[in-house]
This record gives sequence, C-alpha cells and structure tokens, in this order.
Amino acid sequence: MTAVIKKTLAVLGLGVALAAPAVQAGGSLDLSLSNDDFRFAWDATQANSGMHVNLAWLHHEDDGDMLEAGVHVVDVRPGKRNLYIGIGAKLHAINTDWFDAGGVGVGGFFRYAFPANRDVSVAGYGYYAPSVLSFSDADNIINADLRLQYSMIPTARLFVGYRYVGIRLDGGGSRYELGDGLHAGLSIDF
Repeated sequence: MTAVIKKTLAVLGLGVALAAPAVQAGGSLDLSLSNDDFRFAWDATQANSGMHVNLAWLHHEDDGDMLEAGVHVVDVRPGKRNLYIGIGAKLHAINTDWFDAGGVGVGGFFRYAFPANRDVSVAGYGYYAPSVLSFSDADNIINADLRLQYSMIPTARLFVGYRYVGIRLDGGGSRYELGDGLHAGLSIDF
C-alpha cells in the first residue's frame, strides 16, 4: 500500500470518527455498476442541521481505485421541495498500477424531482480539484456524475447515469480516465 493511500485512509478514518457522533439521522447507500467498475457510497445527514457527510469507493478492474470522503452543507428548509442541493468538498485518493494521486475537490450535488411525477428525478454531482489542491502525481482532478432516477418505493431509487473521473497528471499530457462511462444502480434511503 502506498504512502498516499495510507495517509488518505488515516484522514478518512479520523474524519469518520469525528463526524459519526454528529451525524445521527438517516442516510443512504448507493451502488452503481457497469461491465468494468462499481461504486459503493454511504451518505448521511444530521437531523435538523445542514451537515452532510459521505464516503465512497470506486473500483475499476483495470484502471484502479478511488476513495472519496466529503463534507457538505445542505438546504434544510422545511416542506416537500423538488430540489435538494449540497455544497462542499471531497477528498479523493486514487491508486493505480501506474501512479498514485489525490486532491480536495470543491463542488456539490443535487437531486431534482419533476413536479408532474415526483417518482422521476435527475441527480448528479461535480467536483474539481485544481492544481493547488491536488497532490502526489495529480495536477488536477475532475469527478462528475449525472443520472436519471425512478423511485420504485419512497426509500429506493433505480437509476441509469454517466460518470466521468479524469485525472491530469503532473507534467501535462492527456487525462487519465478512471471508471468513466454509463452505469446503472440502486440507491436506498434509511
């Protein structure tokens, strides 16, 4: 295990230990799959607050792995709203056979339920780690996902989407893409 991954796992562990007592409400589990990769994510929001944390692991059978840990503020206005948004940052740790990289991406996520049929929604996230917030072999990192969802029951959504993870390495050149492409999955709220 490389030094970057070890340090990132230590930071992730510390972050979870510090955030876990504060996050005492529901959350969600998210699993997305394609022929070559899967992504597993856990999200939680503290009741009656704007704090939202998440952890995720993306694995591609040929391209490598990425761990993510995020902290966000979310819109907590009362009522059934069609739009749910969060703004914050995510720590990314990437390990491949060719390089190790990391960065702190700033960005956010959203979910919009269509008023005509609230069971259908569009959701996504986007984060950018510029050079000043990237480390190890990375010059910058882009991590984005856009999906169309359908609520089978109030606590479970099926989705199809497109994910893009691009890492520009130090020294320029083209982007290394990790687990990009179409995927399908399931999101379960608890």
